[in-house]
Amino acid sequence: MSVPGFVDTYTVAIEGFSAFERQSLASFFRLAARRQPAFRQVDESGLADFLIADADQPASVAVVRRGQRVEDTVFVGAHAPVGAAAWLPRPIDPMHVMRALDDLVELRLNAPEPPSAMMDLDPMEIDTLRGGLDDLPQRRAAPQEEAPAEALPVPAAAAPRPRGGGGREVLLVEDSPIARQFLKQRLQHLGYRVVECASGEAALELLSRRTFEMVFLDVVLGPPGSVDGLQLCQRLKQRGAQRAGLRTVVVMVTGLDGATDRVRGSLAGCDAYLTKPLHETEFIATLLQVDPKFEWDAAATAAA
Repeated sequence: MSVPGFVDTYTVAIEGFSAFERQSLASFFRLAARRQPAFRQVDESGLADFLIADADQPASVAVVRRGQRVEDTVFVGAHAPVGAAAWLPRPIDPMHVMRALDDLVELRLNAPEPPSAMMDLDPMEIDTLRGGLDDLPQRRAAPQEEAPAEALPVPAAAAPRPRGGGGREVLLVEDSPIARQFLKQRLQHLGYRVVECASGEAALELLSRRTFEMVFLDVVLGPPGSVDGLQLCQRLKQRGAQRAGLRTVVVMVTGLDGATDRVRGSLAGCDAYLTKPLHETEFIATLLQVDPKFEWDAAATAAA
């Protein structure tokens, strides 16, 4: 969770592009220096947390491949190389580039940590372990007395898995494939079944035929002029006001974290406003507040 007054800053290098495109991206990074997370441009690709590469320039793609940075790169162009985690078509939209970088940050923050048991040992402990490994065949050959059956430990019963959403269906509206897949997996882990839409227009068409108790929305959905999350939220709330007994809980999940953005979400009628990268503890606490049927035992989760 972000600390108030503290901005997480990641470095970004730009590979390729015309002088005008590079200047436009650099200017946008400077203007967005106070957002959360923030991105600062650097010249050296090898020292950058993330890259933005011109997918239409083979030399730029080659630089990314040589550095084994394909998964850390936002590619812009007609086609993305195999293994790319983020791709955007031209013309360049700096807001979409920033959102793609937000998604890469979330991927990195939620990636499983590699085993690090040996990293915390000092050289003497490592030598001791190596010596133990050398003696391992002899130790295995030594006869061992079998423990009587009654002395064998009885496995503890597994802690009951929290029911979470109880298998209920929810709607997820997110135009970024990375962010959509990530949030879908989290919702499934928390016990929901997820129906996906990649645009506000697709969501409206679906909602004309079906109802959902809960809807998770991004604010920015597609290019300018598209139905965004605020408009979709307003329509859901208006429909609920017109039909007795119909209430749809709307949770905004977005990279827009300014005070004005939160006010706009509140005015649109959202029940909760969460910002990316999404943190598990905050997410569960929010679901406990807005979903009366949501059941989650933190103690049982830790023991599982």
